[in-house]
Amino acid sequence: MDRQNVFDWLWTVNCLGCGNIRIWDIMDNFRSAAAARAALEDRDRRRDFLSESECRSAERTTAEQINELIGYCESRNIYIMTFDDELYPERLRTIYNPSAVLFCRGDMSCLESDFSISVVGTRKPSDYSVRVTAALVRELCSFGITVVSGFAVGIDITANLSAARCGGRTIAVLGCGLDRDYPKENVQYRSEIERNGLFISEYYPLAGGSRTSFPARNRILSGLSLGTVVSEAAVKSGALITANLALSQGKDIFALAPHDLFDKRYGGNVALIRDGAVCLCGVRDIIYEYYENYGHKIANTDINAGAAMPAAFPDGSASDAYKQASRIDPLVEDANENIYENSEADISAPKYDASSLEGDEAKVYSLLKEAGKPLLADELSEMCGMDISEMLMLLTDLELEGAVVSAAGQSYTAC
Repeated sequence: MDRQNVFDWLWTVNCLGCGNIRIWDIMDNFRSAAAARAALEDRDRRRDFLSESECRSAERTTAEQINELIGYCESRNIYIMTFDDELYPERLRTIYNPSAVLFCRGDMSCLESDFSISVVGTRKPSDYSVRVTAALVRELCSFGITVVSGFAVGIDITANLSAARCGGRTIAVLGCGLDRDYPKENVQYRSEIERNGLFISEYYPLAGGSRTSFPARNRILSGLSLGTVVSEAAVKSGALITANLALSQGKDIFALAPHDLFDKRYGGNVALIRDGAVCLCGVRDIIYEYYENYGHKIANTDINAGAAMPAAFPDGSASDAYKQASRIDPLVEDANENIYENSEADISAPKYDASSLEGDEAKVYSLLKEAGKPLLADELSEMCGMDISEMLMLLTDLELEGAVVSAAGQSYTAC
């Protein structure tokens, strides 16, 4: 980190405010952070290009303030990345009003990924959307794709945490400072995500969020990615803000196939698909979209070994992980022949060997086993003192391992 260059950039940001597009008016005039800082320091010169309120803000900016901020970040392992830093993602440089400065903590190599997909959705997702999102993210990570999301409750934390737990790379874009414990429900997952992932924010480390800061951060979230997945969104969902920003940036939109076309919780998904978004039925819908230009970036050796990707799914089916995760009551055993089997058939399957389970997984499995009947995810969440989003992800993991099955009414039974 070039401390003097960081100092110059922060001076301009401090005078005008984080994310203020006026920063780029100043930079266009002075061409360098050092020249802009010198002009802003000069009381007479700055009156020529700043408003009265901006002049007052510039008057309050001091070298002590900036040096204190830099020192704080150094003590807290926060990397200050300026727009001209070689680590600054090229894809992000080209968006409307890019961040002049980004505060980063975690694995900076996450920013080197050429193949990133953002995942967004409601803060109160359905069981279906949580499970399918978790399965989709694990598959994306298996191809070496970086998953970007916003660390909010619901779909966002499902995406960030699922990527971290399968050893994938993930970027969490915050609408507040890195050292603000927000949202409180997700603070416990910070260290887990930092292990393989990266937290970034354009706001000062101790800055709180606001009604405008979270929508503003969405341009960064979509800007980092080739495309954006909308897992679940109602017609007026905030996730559609990110989708619209992604469209304005020339990015692709993938809308998860709704569990129920007539459920208003998926109204935003239906509208996106109607307007031309890719209807997402599995990870291959994303892989095929980018294979021609990014095939060499895909980590899965089975796909790389092939001479060419097929033009469409030959059997019309989704991936195995998607089919397992998306089932609610009828289980799609064969997509071609549309054979459905109810949950009672799964309950009679061979008994599961739970000796390898540990921690919360073992606890939840034991509760289901002792109950001897299906239990709702909400019941299990209350019994274990866990957040519902975390419980749904845990149940998804257990279901994919064959330890539990989902029954009617979003309930679960131990195998």
